[in-house]
Amino acid sequence: MPKISLIIPLYNAEKYLWPCLNSVAAQTFQDFEVLCVNDESTDRTEEIVKSFQEHDHRFRLVNQKNGGCSVARNHGIKEAKAPYIALLDQDDMLHPQALEVLYYLIQKGNYDVAEFTNKTVPDNFSLQNPPLYRLEDIKYQIYQNPFNFYFKNKRGGSVLVWNRLYKKDAIAGIEFPPGIQPAEDTIFSLKVMFHTMSLIHTDTQLLYYRDSSTSVMNRGITDKYIKSHADAGKVLSDYFLKSSRVKNKKEKDILQRYITRFIFKSVVSQPLRRLNNSQTRKASLTKAREYAVQLYQEKALQPHLLGARKTIACHLFFKGYDKLAKVFL
Repeated sequence: MPKISLIIPLYNAEKYLWPCLNSVAAQTFQDFEVLCVNDESTDRTEEIVKSFQEHDHRFRLVNQKNGGCSVARNHGIKEAKAPYIALLDQDDMLHPQALEVLYYLIQKGNYDVAEFTNKTVPDNFSLQNPPLYRLEDIKYQIYQNPFNFYFKNKRGGSVLVWNRLYKKDAIAGIEFPPGIQPAEDTIFSLKVMFHTMSLIHTDTQLLYYRDSSTSVMNRGITDKYIKSHADAGKVLSDYFLKSSRVKNKKEKDILQRYITRFIFKSVVSQPLRRLNNSQTRKASLTKAREYAVQLYQEKALQPHLLGARKTIACHLFFKGYDKLAKVFL
């Protein structure tokens, strides 16, 4: 049995897949498997994975019907054989010691999660001669309450899912939400931070995040972006606020503020900031308003937690006074 299962969801990934998989094959820690979950790609993705699979038994091609990134990740987690799970996106690259450092850290105290930081690189980045580390020199911090660690800043911590190594048993039952992308990472990360019992963190940069023009984050505030975040806001509210799983009042208050800010930013503020006179934008704003009003009625969005100006902006937005609402952002 491998010690780590690395899951890479793939959809039409051929542009960046060679450097991504090469960075995996070059890991100094070698006791792992790679589950390349092909989400019904129409380009050379499957062919590229097969070429790695032929020469390295650790690479496994897993084909599925097109279902999106969340379904692919969930599929990979279910197929994983190892006691530890790592995730990677198709256009990013690992530092050669990424898995070695993560495994070293998580084993130090049998922690639930090990976490590193990443370096943002340009679209044309090529991984050459990265700095190497002595494991004994890696600085780290240990947190026995990942929830408190995540909310040491009231706005919350990183929602990235590919900068962590997870103990599989510790995240059992936690899945990515099918049909939601972007914002699926926020849901998964928040559940992980709430349910796990320990985390070890290093500021060492062990992943190269490619700032690609085709990435979800660089596609702008699209209608899909707004709907996905509205759906995510409802999922978060239902899971944390409308259930009985959060017993601690302080934690519930923290989550309510976080979810309200999350919804306000993505469903009210960002759509308003791109307001102009085009009919397309007006139609998008009308749809965003429908989502926001529904979330307000369900008490997932609570404007009074945002301060006076943003509270006014919300209520003006609810009533259709978009230009005036924008003034109060």
